[in-house]
Amino acid sequence: MYSARGLSAARVASKSTRGPRSGRWLSSSSALRTQEPSANNARPYKDKSTIDLINSMMVFRLCTVPKIAEISAPILDTAQKANVHAPIYWGIKNTFFKHFCGGENIEEVLPTMEKFKKNGIGSILDLAMEADENAPELVGAEAKAFTAHVAQMMKESIDIAKMQPDSFIAAKITALVPPAVLQRWSNSIRALRTVFDACDADKDGQLNAAELAAFLQRFPSLSAASFPLAARTGRPVDWIDVTDTFTITNAATRTALLGLEPLNSHKDFRLATEQDFATSDLVVTEIDSMFEHARQTGVRIFVDAEQTYFQPAIDDYALYLSKKFNPRRSLNGPAFPIVYNTYQCYLKDTYSRLSADMIRSERGDYSFACKIVRGAYMVSERERAKEFSYEDPINPNIEATHQVYNSAIEFLISKIQSTAAPEGNIPVAFVVASHNKGSVAITRKLMDEYKIERKENRVGFAQLMGMNDSTTYGLAGDGYKVYKYVPYGPVSVTIPYLLRRAQENSSLLGGVAEDRKTLSDELVRRLTLK
Repeated sequence: MYSARGLSAARVASKSTRGPRSGRWLSSSSALRTQEPSANNARPYKDKSTIDLINSMMVFRLCTVPKIAEISAPILDTAQKANVHAPIYWGIKNTFFKHFCGGENIEEVLPTMEKFKKNGIGSILDLAMEADENAPELVGAEAKAFTAHVAQMMKESIDIAKMQPDSFIAAKITALVPPAVLQRWSNSIRALRTVFDACDADKDGQLNAAELAAFLQRFPSLSAASFPLAARTGRPVDWIDVTDTFTITNAATRTALLGLEPLNSHKDFRLATEQDFATSDLVVTEIDSMFEHARQTGVRIFVDAEQTYFQPAIDDYALYLSKKFNPRRSLNGPAFPIVYNTYQCYLKDTYSRLSADMIRSERGDYSFACKIVRGAYMVSERERAKEFSYEDPINPNIEATHQVYNSAIEFLISKIQSTAAPEGNIPVAFVVASHNKGSVAITRKLMDEYKIERKENRVGFAQLMGMNDSTTYGLAGDGYKVYKYVPYGPVSVTIPYLLRRAQENSSLLGGVAEDRKTLSDELVRRLTLK
């Protein structure tokens, strides 16, 4: 579960008949090319030293070589085992690390944040941690102690972020809950879904009285009253009701899932156990204290999306935290969401999960906030689906992913426009975390159409530090809320993290032609004294 490399930590949806909208935004290639960021900040690298410009040019050049990311990890592993990694880490820190990371500690991170702030750009601090799924699993008090340690590091990250108002931090649930617990609870949720679908005889995504009776026969400790919102209104029970009832934090209902049958006999498909519930109860108190610290300091937290075999459980925790820390209204001034869940739009079920969770927040009377990304685990997800003979969860092509992403933007903006927000409260908010110019242009266009103010904390944009700077600085110059994702931490932790990101996003790192051109233009400007 937890890596030995420095201080490192390891690592469903409502049946909706309404899929992604396809009438307006078919793909990024057909998206509006208007609304490009202005030329107000056409020189994003004007504050870089000439030496740093040359370093960045070299880094981007190396990023276009596919084999670099592939061979770097084994070279580093070998160097570590031979205890000769120090000079290699020194070289990487002064090249790749310097370009893509905010620093190793608070003394280095704060100047990075301050530089962004001066240009109207916020920061998303990410204390870099990496998964190691083969390490021993922690349970009970040992897991609680580790979670408390990680939560304390996250609180320190929150304290750094609060020094620059309007900043975020990013957090991985796999760093706070043992990944094996997450995997088994995700398996239990999927097994529960098969029971729900089997009882939904007319396949309308709801359980009428007769279907609900059949469903409850599988769970004799429950009754119709176990789904209070549906019981109170007299409507059929749907998947949202079911997953609001069967949560890992609900001790009254979760044990009912212990008798389910796994979907596969392989050990990776084992279901949650009583020990998992006991461990979760211990670690969730530490997670609560971390998010309460964020609430008190006004720092918002992105709950990162991860692999699909963790994601149902991650969503369960994120929804629990959203209900607790995202009030829709407040008697003590404006209410704004603290918890932003993340949705990976390359997954086939993303749009249905997004729309279901929006409905869930409306029923629960709490604010809905999210970050939308395209996704980062495509190769490994497809390999796993093939290995275990289940449906590939990834969209069939990039155009389908663009369609889901842009439809999600339209859906979320329409919800912002149609949701009342008295006294400055923010019931719906989201961040477009994308380097795709088409998606950025669509968001800008729709914000204008729906008259959403650029400086409100309802819609934001985000890009990775060291990448797509023209878009970031252009958006900032035009008055939008925009952020840089800033990984930081000891080199021993951050370098392996960056290498894995490079491997997962090789196409992204290969597509740096615009960044290279912007750097080259700045260098030429200086050399010719223009």
